[in-house]
Amino acid sequence: MRTFLLATAAATLVAIPASARMPGRDPAAMLDKADTDHDGRISRAEFIAARAADFARLDRNGDGVISRLDFTRILKFRPQAAARIDAMIAAMDSDHDGKVTRAELAAAPPLLFDRADADHDNFVDKAELAQLRTMMQQMKPGG
Repeated sequence: MRTFLLATAAATLVAIPASARMPGRDPAAMLDKADTDHDGRISRAEFIAARAADFARLDRNGDGVISRLDFTRILKFRPQAAARIDAMIAAMDSDHDGKVTRAELAAAPPLLFDRADADHDNFVDKAELAQLRTMMQQMKPGG
């Protein structure tokens, strides 16, 4: 699974307009991965824990924050992704310093989870996950 998981950002991907999302990323896969007890559904707590666990992977330069500097390789090969990365960071950056700390990530609303949890029971089941995948496919250019 190619994950830029903004598991973190995936948490915010649904809130970001389709034109501002990273191409080729599957936010539904992030939700699916979060099912740590393997009961076939993802709880809000599982999602938040998975998002927090991805912080270290997103902080690629190890400076303790997620910022544009963590995506230099992506930007080298896909400079058009800069606006998407900036939008993702801005969605979680509560103090507007261009960086997302662990605390900001923890405090950011789980927007992806909320969007997927269609019946608002604090769980995302297989049907809701399939519905999210369909919605994400439809939002892709040409989808």
